[in-house]
Parts: sequence; C-alpha cells; structure tokens
Amino acid sequence: MRQKKSFGQRAEEFLGGKGFYIVLFVCVAVIGVSAWLLLFSQYSPLAPGDPGDYLDAMGDIDNSDISGDPAGPSEIPDDQPEHQVPPPDTGKLTQEPNTPSKPTGTPPAEDTANDDGKKDGDSAETMKPEDLSFIWPLGGTVTVAYSPDALIYSNTMGDWRVHDGIDLTAKLGTKVLSAAAGTVTRVESTDDMGTTVEIDHGAGVTSTYANLAGKPTVNVGDRVAMGAVIGSVGATALYETGDESHLHFSMALNGQSVDPGKYLPKR
Repeated sequence: MRQKKSFGQRAEEFLGGKGFYIVLFVCVAVIGVSAWLLLFSQYSPLAPGDPGDYLDAMGDIDNSDISGDPAGPSEIPDDQPEHQVPPPDTGKLTQEPNTPSKPTGTPPAEDTANDDGKKDGDSAETMKPEDLSFIWPLGGTVTVAYSPDALIYSNTMGDWRVHDGIDLTAKLGTKVLSAAAGTVTRVESTDDMGTTVEIDHGAGVTSTYANLAGKPTVNVGDRVAMGAVIGSVGATALYETGDESHLHFSMALNGQSVDPGKYLPKR
C-alpha cells in the first residue's frame, strides 16, 4: 500500500523540480507589472488605474485656452479677495524714499573775477572801483612814474612839470592791450599826447592810452574785453618825442587822475 505524502513533502518536491522556475517567473511578472503601474500613475491626471484612462484623459484636453500659462486660466473663489494688479510702470517715481530735499534759492556767488575783469555777483548798480580787475597794457618797464604833485623834468620840453600817468617803454609797433573790459569812449589825436584811446570800465573808472601809432584798432562805442588789442606803440606825442619809444598810460576815477599802480597787479 502506497504511503501518502504530506503537503510539506510535496511542496519540497515541486520546488526542487520545474516548480522553482514557475514561481520565479510569477514573481518577476508581478514585480514588472507593479513597476509599470507605478510609473504611469505618476504622469496620469487621474487616480491610478487602467493606463488607457490616462490616454483618454490626454485626448480630452482643450489647448485653445492656453495663453502662456501651462496650467491654464484659474478662477478665484468667491470668498477670496481678488489679487491687486500693480499699476503700469510709467518710468516715474511717485515718491523718492530716503531722498534729502533739494535746497532752494540761489547759492551765494563766489568772489572771483570773470573774463570781463569784474567779480562774480557784481552789477552796474552795485559795482565799486575795488571790484574791478586790471592787467598791464604791455610788458615794458616804467621809466617815468606817476607824479601829480611833484615836478618831473621833461627831456622833450626842457622844463619841470607834473605827470598824470606812467610811461612804459616798448619798441615801436608793440601791441597795446586793454587793461580791463569796457567801452571805448574816446579816440582822438592831439599835438601834446598824440593818438589816444580812452576806455570806460564802469564804476567811474577810465583808462587812457596815449602816444599810440597813427591808427588804433578800435572805434568809439566798441565793447572790448580785457586783453583785447586796441593799438600799438607809436611816436605821435609831440610833448614826449625826446624820450625813448613808450606808451603813456593813465587812469581816472570820476574824472580825477589816480595812480595806475593802485589798480594794476604787482609785478
């Protein structure tokens, strides 16, 4: 009589034969199907299920509402406040935070001379003689000084007389410059001082250039700048022909003779 085998013995014989490969194949198949379902469930907009449902869902999507936002338009719930859209950028700031206020008014003018020989901030009404700036009309040496009271001997006239200006030696034809900006008020030729040019600088101050060459380069009414050429050294002053060639330069304040040395810069 054949002895009946137990379940454990039959299982052991099954696994020891072809049954082992059958069990191995089933395990591999289960793992593969599980991995496939897991992979497609990550990309499906539906709950994990039949992969065919995912393809059907993709076919139902309407791309006509897509306008730059892959998620498509969204609706705001009624119980939520609407998002406040910022105003368009106009390029201008409505407020400048932490910006110090700009000073108002006009800053005080610096006490410097401009190209006209006048200091900044001066006007015709407030300008004073000391506000004017001057340059030497040429670079010659002073041979006869200013002497309105003490008599000085004149080599030409052979006598003693006062001298209302200074004589600056220079070669004939040397250019003579305007000592400061101003307006030409007199151009004339006389026997005693020869060809003469007078310039009004404002504030009652005038300068006079005598013993110039026959024809100066300016006319009455001309506006000249400081350093402008007004003529050249000549020998037209009959009262000073006995001296070496020079420019006779004089200045006046309100019509009264003054020492040019008080206005010209020190050398």
